[in-house]
Amino acid sequence: MTEPRMQENVALSVVGTPRWTPEPDPRGGPGDPATLLTIDKNGGVTAFSGKVEYGQGIRNGFAMEIADELDVPIDSVNIILGDTALVPHDRGTTGSASTRTVGIQLRRAAAIARGALIDLAATRLEVEAGSLATRDGQVMIADGESDAVSYANLLSGHTLSLAIPEVVETKRVEDFHLMGRPARRIDAVSRVTGSTKYAQDVVVPGMLYGKILRPPSYGAKLQQLDTARADRVAGVVSVVRDGDFVGVVAEREDIAEYAIEALRARWEEIQHAASDLNLAAVLKEKAGEFVTLRDEGSLDSAFDSAERAFENSYFVPYVSNAQMEPSASVARWDGDHLTIWCANRGPFTERDGLVEALGVDPEQVRVISMDVGGSFGTKTATVSHEAARLAKSVGAPVRVAYDREEEFAWSTVRPAATFDIKSGVAADGTIVAWDYTAIHAGENAFRGQRGADTPYDVGNVRIKVAAADSPLQAGSYRSLGGATNHFAREVHMDEIARGIGLDPLEFRLANLSHPRLRPALTAAAEAFGWESRASRPGIGYGVAVGYDAGSFTAQCVEVSVENQDVQVKRVVVGFDCGLVVNPDGARNQIEGSIIMGMGTALWEAVEFDGGRVLNGKLSRYHVPRIADTPEIEVVFTGDPETLSSGAGEPGIVPIAAAIANAVRDATGKAIDELPIVPQL
Repeated sequence: MTEPRMQENVALSVVGTPRWTPEPDPRGGPGDPATLLTIDKNGGVTAFSGKVEYGQGIRNGFAMEIADELDVPIDSVNIILGDTALVPHDRGTTGSASTRTVGIQLRRAAAIARGALIDLAATRLEVEAGSLATRDGQVMIADGESDAVSYANLLSGHTLSLAIPEVVETKRVEDFHLMGRPARRIDAVSRVTGSTKYAQDVVVPGMLYGKILRPPSYGAKLQQLDTARADRVAGVVSVVRDGDFVGVVAEREDIAEYAIEALRARWEEIQHAASDLNLAAVLKEKAGEFVTLRDEGSLDSAFDSAERAFENSYFVPYVSNAQMEPSASVARWDGDHLTIWCANRGPFTERDGLVEALGVDPEQVRVISMDVGGSFGTKTATVSHEAARLAKSVGAPVRVAYDREEEFAWSTVRPAATFDIKSGVAADGTIVAWDYTAIHAGENAFRGQRGADTPYDVGNVRIKVAAADSPLQAGSYRSLGGATNHFAREVHMDEIARGIGLDPLEFRLANLSHPRLRPALTAAAEAFGWESRASRPGIGYGVAVGYDAGSFTAQCVEVSVENQDVQVKRVVVGFDCGLVVNPDGARNQIEGSIIMGMGTALWEAVEFDGGRVLNGKLSRYHVPRIADTPEIEVVFTGDPETLSSGAGEPGIVPIAAAIANAVRDATGKAIDELPIVPQL
C-alpha cells in the first residue's frame, strides 16, 4: 500500500486555522494550525483537508474551487484527504459541512496564494500589481501585450509561507470559469476502472487476517471457551483472548473464518424486553429529560381560539446504514507507533478513540482514511480497535473486515423515534398553534433536535425533544434527526390540509413566508405541473418541504399504488444551497438522497427481538434497487452570491413525507408511521 506523501521542495504554502464548526471543538480547539495549500517548484498545487471522500464528490469540489480561485488547470490540483499525519485537524465529514466550511477556507487560501504570486510578478516586471492578471498558472499584464510568467518561474528561488488574514477578497461570481458549471469528477475514471482504493483493498507487506468471535446477542458475556479445534487448523497463527475479546489471526481470510467457526464458546445472555413490535412504547417509557428548543406565545390561548385542532402521533423505526462497503481496517505497529488504514469518515475521531482505548499518545497513532464505499452516517470504529489489538498480539500487520451480517448486527443504526403533534388552525387556514414533542432513541439528544423546528409562520409554538435509552446501538445517519422530524411535521401538514379542505400546496404557501424555502416550493410545483396534475385511479401526488445544513428544498412526488406495490414515478425538487459549485455534483447528491430516502419511506426497518437483529442480510433488508429509481428533476433556486451550503443531506429530509402524502392521495389511507409498504 503506497502512503500519500507531502509535496517535496514546496515553494509556497498557505497556513491557516480552519474554522470547521461555529462552536469550539470539545477535544481541544476549533482546529490546529496546519498547511492548507502548497505550490511546489513545478507549479503543482496540493491541498490538505481532514474531510473524507465517500461518494459525495468533495475531492472534485475542492479542486474546482482551488483551480478557479488560483487560476490553474484543474488537473494540476492534488487533494490529500483524511490522513491525520498530513492534514489539519477536523471533526469529521458530517453535516454536509465540507463545501460550506472547508471549501471556502481553501478558496481563501488560494486567493491569498494568487495575490502573493501577483506581487512577485509585479516586482519582477516592475509594474503595478493592479495591472496584472492570472490565467492557466501564469501571471501576465492584463492588456495581454507582455509575455506570461509561470507560477513555477515566479517561485524559483523563493520559499513563502503565508497566513490567512481575517478578511480575504475572493473572486466574484462573474469571474468564475469552473464553479457553477457542470464538470466531470476528477476521480471518475479511477472509480469506473476500479483503481480507487477502499479500505477493503488495503494490503501491506506481511499482512495477516483477523476475525472476531461475536456474541449471540447484545450484552452477552463469555463464560467458557475451548480453542483446541481452532488451534489445530493449518494456517492459524494465533487465537487471541483478552476477557470477552476473542479473535483469530491466520494467513488467509478464509482460514480465519473457518477457525472462528471451530471455536467452542458458551455465553451468558441477558434478557432484553424491547423488540421492533413494541418500540414506540419503550421509547416513551425510557425517555429522558426534554429539551425545549422553542417556546413562544401562548398555546392555551391559541388552541382556545382555533377553529379546528388536529392531534396525532407518528413513528419511524430503526434503519440500517446498509452501505455498499462493510467496515474494514488494517493495523500495523512500528515499535510503539500505530498506523491504521480504515474507512472512517472522521479520522481524527478514530485516532482519539484509539488513543483512549490503547493508552497511547496521539502522536503515536496515524489514521489514514481511504475513500469510503458509502457511509451515510456512523461507520464503525470498533473494527480498527480490533485490528490494532490483534496486530499488537501477533507482532504483524492485521486486517479485520466485517462481512455483511457483522455490519448489520454490530454497526450503529438510525435512531427510531416517536412524535406527538397537536396543531390549531384558524378559519382562514392559518396555523395559530403548534405543539411538537419528539423522542429519539439513543443517548445523544442533539441528533433528535436537527430539523425539529417548524419553518411555517406560527406565533404560538412549542418544540420539545428528548433522547431515550436505546435497545440497539443508535448512531448518526444522513441528516441525523432531520429526515425523521420532517416526516412527522410534513405528514401532519397534509393531515391539516385534508381536514380543512385545502390543497396541500395551497395550504403550505398560505403559511410559508420563508425567503428561501417559499421560492424552492413554488419552483418545484411549477416544474412538476402541480396545478395541472390529473386525477387517475391508483395514482397519487404528494408535496413536502425541508431544510438542513443551511440549505432549503421542496419536493413534489408522483406515485402509483397497486395492491402492496408502490412505485415512485417522478420527483421534482426545488433546491437552494446558494452558490452551486458543480451542478452535476450537487444534482448527484440530491438524487442519491432521494433514492436513499425512498428506501426508508417504503421498505426499510431493522427487525429485532431483544438483543438480536433478525434481518441482517440484504436478502431480507430491502434497499432501493436500480429498477426502483424514479425520474428526478432538480431545479436550483439559490442566489450564486450566497456562499455554498450543504447538498449531501437536505435532499433526504422531505422525501419520506412527500411519498407518504402521495400514497395517501392514491389510497385514502393515512400514513403515520414508516415503512409504508407493509401497512398496505
